Amino acid sequence: MSKNLTRCSLSIALLLTFLNGCIAVAQASSPRRNASQLKCTPIGRVLNNSDRNLKAGSLICPGDRLQPKSGRTVEVLCYLNQQILQLKGGNATDQLNGCLPRAARFKPCTPENRSACPKFKGPGEGNNTPAIISPYSSALLNRRPTISWYAVTHATSYTVRAIGQGVDWQVVVKERVLTYPKNQPALQFGNAYKITVIANRNDSSVSASSAVVNLVPENNAQKIAARIKQIHNLSLPKDEAAFLDLDAIYMSQNLLSETINTLNGRAKAGSRNPTLYRVLGDRYLEAGLPKEAKREYATAARLAAAVNNSTELAKARIGLRRANAIANLQPG
Repeated sequence: MSKNLTRCSLSIALLLTFLNGCIAVAQASSPRRNASQLKCTPIGRVLNNSDRNLKAGSLICPGDRLQPKSGRTVEVLCYLNQQILQLKGGNATDQLNGCLPRAARFKPCTPENRSACPKFKGPGEGNNTPAIISPYSSALLNRRPTISWYAVTHATSYTVRAIGQGVDWQVVVKERVLTYPKNQPALQFGNAYKITVIANRNDSSVSASSAVVNLVPENNAQKIAARIKQIHNLSLPKDEAAFLDLDAIYMSQNLLSETINTLNGRAKAGSRNPTLYRVLGDRYLEAGLPKEAKREYATAARLAAAVNNSTELAKARIGLRRANAIANLQPG
């Protein structure tokens, strides 16, 4: 009897050891947390495997506790202020305060406070100016950017010119979008360039619009490229990476063109994620393009309503109201 009890006890002990081992393995190999698995608005993402509990690629919620491994540094990309934290030591809960926003990106744009409104890019009354749409901002990473502008009524062609360090070219096109000419030298990092679009009617120039773009310094470009590669290596859901991680990295350098192009790429790929379109609306609004922003907010609202996402629906409606208010202040 005692031998049977001993064998039974040993069997139970072995079983418990086996189960504990399985649980430990399951915990160690538990999937990282993606946006669809969270019940919070994430404030950041763990970028490496230096935390005891959160794998590289895991999203962080407000109130989460980081526990760096001994002698290791946890890298966290913060979404609210586009900063990357290097967290060391023991429990790093307090250090996550570094992920809190430093200041609201949008300032009130009202009839009484027009100085806070973005610079509008619209064509003006009568569509008589080829106002440049893209590049979307003066800061630029892409050395061969696509150039686009608003159509001018009765224009028969457009002359596009770029001039600056090592660059001086012009081409005549019928369309209102120009892919950077392959046979021309690329823009150089760390330099400023003037892009001009001239509207022509037959052989006469009708009107013109210019914009100055500044290429980021080469060392900044290399750092950004390394971070983008790091995000791609995490194999995140593509929409999530676009509107959370890549957007944060680009916006840390005010690279509106890069993030708008990235988000548009996902939209063209058929994304049905309302957050992606809502963030795209935000970025268009920052670029001074309320008409384009309204289009994206409307899409975000429709997609959010279709899946009963009340949070994104509310944000999209707020964006629409903001875009309409700003559009009403637009001259012309």
